[in-house]
Amino acid sequence: MTTIHDDRPHPIPPFAYLRYKENYFFIIMAPEHDLFGIAHLNNEPLFDRSRFTLNLNVRGVQYSYANEVPIPSDFALADELSDGKLSLRFVQPHQRFDLNYDGTDFALSAIFEARRPTFDFSACRTAAPNMPSFQEVMTPGLNLPFNHQQQSMSTRGRVVLKGQSGTPPIEFSGWGYRDHSWSMRTDNIVRRHFWTGLNFPSRAFGMKTLETLHRPGLWAKEGYVSDDKGERALTGIEVTEHGEADGWPERLRFAFKDFMSSQFTIEVDVAGRHSDV
Repeated sequence: MTTIHDDRPHPIPPFAYLRYKENYFFIIMAPEHDLFGIAHLNNEPLFDRSRFTLNLNVRGVQYSYANEVPIPSDFALADELSDGKLSLRFVQPHQRFDLNYDGTDFALSAIFEARRPTFDFSACRTAAPNMPSFQEVMTPGLNLPFNHQQQSMSTRGRVVLKGQSGTPPIEFSGWGYRDHSWSMRTDNIVRRHFWTGLNFPSRAFGMKTLETLHRPGLWAKEGYVSDDKGERALTGIEVTEHGEADGWPERLRFAFKDFMSSQFTIEVDVAGRHSDV
């Protein structure tokens, strides 16, 4: 049966706005040197654009860089991504990545090396079928690809502050983090999410939860723990917020359970954080 409105323009469905991205995300955490940083390389073929961003907080001062260029013609399987100033070099798969930037006001040379193995979140879909997957929720049930990996890293390098004459280069070392995703990303329908990497001397956690506008109340949940027992998916994830200050929760409580029924509770003092980047 046809209707009156079938001859007229139809409402645009949410899946019309689906778009593919390939993202690289790196974090520097060097509190002993009062240095923190985030780098993000975001590639979107639909718009023929690669976005390069770098933000550093050095001794309480923020330094930022952002640029957008067309996706390079040799993008596929390249051993380096660069816009001419900020570059990411894939030195050794899952083991080492070099991040370099040379700008007018600062320069960064950072080496990221594996501290724990890479975890592929596709393992969560079979190990924790009781929790809705990101593939299901982020791609409106259309079975489109959603690939995501995270890894706990160590990092070391040097920062040069060019605008401060006489300031010696800052050598740093600390912990790092990276994630890499290549997937359909319906970011336009995301309502809320938590995306977290947690590093400890003897283990590391990664978790992500997400609620969308089109399915309120249904949270996609995926995560893992990596320690001397190996890398394994989380089968239980609960996040509780306490208080609020400047748009952030004052404290967070993570309750995790892995497939071996080991349980972990992590209290996070967000209000007492070292830095914002």
